[in-house]
Amino acid sequence: MAGNTDFIALYQELELNAGCTLEAFKHAYRKRVAALHPDRKGAHPRAQQDLQRLNALYTAAMEFHRRHGRLPGAAQLGSGGAPGPVPAQPREPAAVQEPASESRGSSRAVLAIVVLIVIGLWIGANFAPAEDPKISSSPAQADSIQQTKPAAAVVSIIDLGVSAQQVRDIQGEPVSGWEQRWEYGPSWVAFRCGVVIDWYSSTLRPLKVATEHPPATTKWSPPRNCKE
Repeated sequence: MAGNTDFIALYQELELNAGCTLEAFKHAYRKRVAALHPDRKGAHPRAQQDLQRLNALYTAAMEFHRRHGRLPGAAQLGSGGAPGPVPAQPREPAAVQEPASESRGSSRAVLAIVVLIVIGLWIGANFAPAEDPKISSSPAQADSIQQTKPAAAVVSIIDLGVSAQQVRDIQGEPVSGWEQRWEYGPSWVAFRCGVVIDWYSSTLRPLKVATEHPPATTKWSPPRNCKE
């Protein structure tokens, strides 16, 4: 690579100084290349050698600029000379301190939210309302309650003591009749206090019963509080 004296000669040949801009440096170089080109009419016999020397110095100057961000001989950043191509802007103290204060404020807000959540969980665990014994029940109690319910779904035939709703589910809606007697064509079902006390199943339209009439030996007791 050429020395500093060569760069001084380069600036003199390009009629520039070391503090010129990169754009002015390139423009002067292109102008000088056109003047030294051997193909130019009336070119000097040493034009080819002068052009090679110029190209070598220009290449060295551009490599220096790539490494250091300035042309050879130009003032460095922070020196007392002319400022470089891209002067650095000093940072303001307020701009540096502002993110730190915002970060501290965000941390305090998050800490306050966490404390409120912990307090809420503690209150919920220690002051939760007691369960109403009338509402809550153990699995054994639930099974006991379920067993005491009338098993209407398992009734498949009409029998003494069966409710009117169960008769409707088994046999369907009656063709005619009244509250104490439902008629299904020639067949009928008799009720007292809302339960079956008698029936007749005709072969023309049989009921879903076990026998044509209730067995004579069957004993039936009316429901409690029956006043019919």
